[in-house]
Amino acid sequence: MLLFLAWFFIIGAPVLATVLSARWGVVEGAGGGFVNPSVSDIEAGRVLRPLILARTSVLLVLLTEAIALPLGIILAGLLCRTDVWGRRGLLGLFALALFVPLPLHATAWLGALGNVGRSQAIGSGPILVRLPGAGFVHAMAALPWVVLLVGVGLRTVEPELEETALLDMPRIRVFWSVTLRRSIGALCGAALAVAVLTAGDMTVTDLLQVRTYAEEAYLQLQLGQGPRTVAAVALPPLLVLGTLVLIAARGLMRADPARLASAALRGRTWSLGRWRVPLGGLVVLVAGNLVAVPLYGLLWRAGRVGGKAALGQVPHWSSAGFVGTMHRAFLDVVQPLLTSLIWATTAASVTVVLAWALAWVSRRPGGWRWLVAGSLALLLAVPGPIAGMALGLAYHPGWVVGPGEVIHTSVILARLLGASTFWLIPMQAAEHCGVALAQGLSDFYDSPGMVVLALVVRTLPYALLVLWPAVRAIPPEHFDAAAVDGYGCVGQVLKVGIPLTRGAILASWGVSFALGLGELPASNRVSPPGVETLSLVIWSLLHTGVESHLAGVALVMLGVIGSAGLLAAWALGRLSKA
Repeated sequence: MLLFLAWFFIIGAPVLATVLSARWGVVEGAGGGFVNPSVSDIEAGRVLRPLILARTSVLLVLLTEAIALPLGIILAGLLCRTDVWGRRGLLGLFALALFVPLPLHATAWLGALGNVGRSQAIGSGPILVRLPGAGFVHAMAALPWVVLLVGVGLRTVEPELEETALLDMPRIRVFWSVTLRRSIGALCGAALAVAVLTAGDMTVTDLLQVRTYAEEAYLQLQLGQGPRTVAAVALPPLLVLGTLVLIAARGLMRADPARLASAALRGRTWSLGRWRVPLGGLVVLVAGNLVAVPLYGLLWRAGRVGGKAALGQVPHWSSAGFVGTMHRAFLDVVQPLLTSLIWATTAASVTVVLAWALAWVSRRPGGWRWLVAGSLALLLAVPGPIAGMALGLAYHPGWVVGPGEVIHTSVILARLLGASTFWLIPMQAAEHCGVALAQGLSDFYDSPGMVVLALVVRTLPYALLVLWPAVRAIPPEHFDAAAVDGYGCVGQVLKVGIPLTRGAILASWGVSFALGLGELPASNRVSPPGVETLSLVIWSLLHTGVESHLAGVALVMLGVIGSAGLLAAWALGRLSKA
């Protein structure tokens, strides 16, 4: 019962509020070609705009996949299955890149090669513009996820299959015919993750004026359109992505748990021989440029001074200007950074607890399994701005149902409590409880709890994707042995479930924290006054161009992420030697 209430609080209530508001709420604005096209829309031929949005969204996803997947698969194969020179350092670099938020990727790449209306750091015109630029930035942000997700799949291919195939064919054919085929689940998962992360975010598309469904939803919200119009914008991608996720979940549920990836089963590392150092140098050159180019752009912009466009004077780089910019940026970024770390940590912890519980109850066939699969498809498919709107509708102290007409949440809760508990408590007492609950919701709506809730909603599906296979892969014999020893459900969770999934728990927490640290579309809609995360700070500064102060803020955050990563690597190394 407690788990169902948590599910309803995080998922059910926002969905219900959105449906009710779209059905009975006031329709704001004058139409936009979706549900109620205006006369001007019809005359101008804008009623086909949804098709244009669909085309742009699909092209952006395909472009991102075309860049990230081939490069990511090649890098994953070299770094995770061969002894290529420098692989440990490069894997650590990609692991650190997971924690770089998308707004920071946009800051770095657009600051170096993007269209900010000024001469670029390399002395040329803008390169990253419109749809190609958006696809490239999204691909660079998704590349670390592809490398690590595909790498895990490649490492968990059964060694005996590869060794048997090596008797009949060369190693390169074994990789294409056996290793990649046995890793098809990881490849599809990486492709789906890239598609979902790209289609559901509007950070880069808003900056480069690329109109996807997520960007259109954000724009409609900014223009004050009602839930009916905004929900209609989200419906096409929700149906397409949701269907794809349900198909993938059905395949997962029908799979034999013994065939899922296991941390105890690792493929052998192949020796490259004389090609080890040359290939390692090539990989370092590629990965190094992917880091050096945006980093150089940030360093140049943080230290540039002087220059007058009207007089044709070009700015120059100054060490004193760089130090001054970094000092001011550090003072401005400390509080938002601490805020982001606190709420991202809190949200990641809540997400992991909820995701593990949902994975536990859905490891066997039944109603919970389909409820979790449906929730997973919904959360992955819904665009970020729509998720933020749904949370705001669910926990706003009053619903607007018509011009000048507002139904307060206290009235709704009082009626619900009175209708469901009339045989337990008097109607007057139920109304008082409803008022108290409504007051609590009103206080919650104006608290940082809304930011935490937005982060949980946005990161929960990814934690589920990590934990669900791990929980289902636990052999049933362990539970039988625990039952024989007298352990009930709670004892089996504590003695069997959690110990055997500790690695997946840590991985899911890291994924949730990394995504929560840079989440913008949903938290941007629900952040109360006075709660300012670093993503919101970067987002507001990005709309003024990638200038010196923003470059300094980005460098400070990159320094913090790098320091935290080195500290974590040192701690893990110490633990492994203990």
